[in-house]
Amino acid sequence: MTPRRTHLVNYAAYQIGWIAAVGGAAVGAPVAGAVVAFALTAAHVVLARERAREAALVGAAIVTGLVVERLLIAEGTYRLFAGAPVGVWPPPWLLALWAQFATTWRYSLTTVFARWWTAALFGAVGGPLAFVAGARLGAVALATPITPALVRLGVAWAVALTVLALATRAIAGGRAGAYRA
Repeated sequence: MTPRRTHLVNYAAYQIGWIAAVGGAAVGAPVAGAVVAFALTAAHVVLARERAREAALVGAAIVTGLVVERLLIAEGTYRLFAGAPVGVWPPPWLLALWAQFATTWRYSLTTVFARWWTAALFGAVGGPLAFVAGARLGAVALATPITPALVRLGVAWAVALTVLALATRAIAGGRAGAYRA
């Protein structure tokens, strides 16, 4: 598969998984959304030429997501409606998003994750935007006043994506990924 086609397939799969997970949570079917997102993540790992590296990145994403979302939930940054956490533990649909997000780092977002500072900037802007979209769909409710919640999200995501960009470089050596033909 050509690199351009690989990146398009990867981007489309991520978007489908995001819509399934967030949309599923928004309509009260968080398990169905998580299953779709995790299935797309598994398909990505199976199709990847470097399966072990992709699986390691998915694992790093889930652990990072668990820490980040646990902190954000504990701080009251947002509230979940479906698949609500027990205490401050994030629900599976939210962790499925982190897992699937990892599938983009060496593919459709390879230029973003090539440098730690572009990943940090992407996280600072993209993390809050993703939560605003999730709130508009009805999957989460952001804390009010909204500005401090968005700042917490931006800082948390900037730090998380910096760490994950460095991990991606350490695990994959800075090489873009490819799917098997």
